[in-house]
Amino acid sequence: KPAVDAYNIAKGKKQEQGSLLDPLAELTIIKAIEIFAESIPGVVIQLMAIITGGDDVAAWVSVVVSALTTGYGGAVISYDYDTDPVKREFTPDFYGYVPSN
Repeated sequence: KPAVDAYNIAKGKKQEQGSLLDPLAELTIIKAIEIFAESIPGVVIQLMAIITGGDDVAAWVSVVVSALTTGYGGAVISYDYDTDPVKREFTPDFYGYVPSN
C-alpha cells in the first residue's frame, strides 16, 4: 500500500470522490503507524538486547541503521508536506522551508 500511495503522490493524483483522505494523508498515516508501532519498539528491543547481552559491534550497527531509518521516515513525512503545492498556498508562513524551483 505505501508504494501505491507514493506513486499516487508522485503523479499528483487528487482525492477521489468518496474517499476519506487524499493520497498524501494516507501515506502519512501509514508511515506514522510504521514509525510508532514498528521502528521505535524495534530500536528499544535492540538496545535492551545490547544492555543484557554484551557489547557486540554488529548489534550497535543494527541500532544505528534502525535509528537512521526511523529518522528518515520522519524527514520524508516533513518533506512531503512541505513540498505539497496546496499546503504551500494555504499556509505559506509554515510550509516552504524546502525551496521551490
